[in-house]
Amino acid sequence: MVDLDRLIVQFDKGLRTLFAPAPTARPLPGRDLPDAELDEAGKKQAAALMRVNHSGEICAQALYQGQALTARNPVARAALEQASWEEVEHLNWCETRINELGGRKSLLNPAWYTGSLALGALAGVLGDKWNLGFLAETEHQVVRHLDGHLQRLPRMRRAAPLSSR
Repeated sequence: MVDLDRLIVQFDKGLRTLFAPAPTARPLPGRDLPDAELDEAGKKQAAALMRVNHSGEICAQALYQGQALTARNPVARAALEQASWEEVEHLNWCETRINELGGRKSLLNPAWYTGSLALGALAGVLGDKWNLGFLAETEHQVVRHLDGHLQRLPRMRRAAPLSSR
């Protein structure tokens, strides 16, 4: 049984996921690297890919939250809640990059969040084996998705090697 306090906390977390800037404790990865030289079309394409990635992070938050709400095993629930908090930084990093590229977040994020929360809750209701199996397959699909995005990013002009300058 899900207690009212946990429901309120998760509802608050959902609102923050969708409508508040995500906090981060670590620096943005790659902050010390020079920015890629992209033309306007390249920036637009990169921003669109980051918008999809950001929506994926919204979904990850909701999946973990739904799974944690309905997990039967307290150790599994605690691990899912911890994983959810660790993923918050990814939201920050994606949103930061979207802003740098002049893009915007998806207007459909509340719908993606709601559907993902329901899927996560269903996985948890089916039992911890289903719950953890669903989590493992989700992470596998995320890796494949990001690999595909890396292939679709616009080619960047590379600086001449130092030896030829």
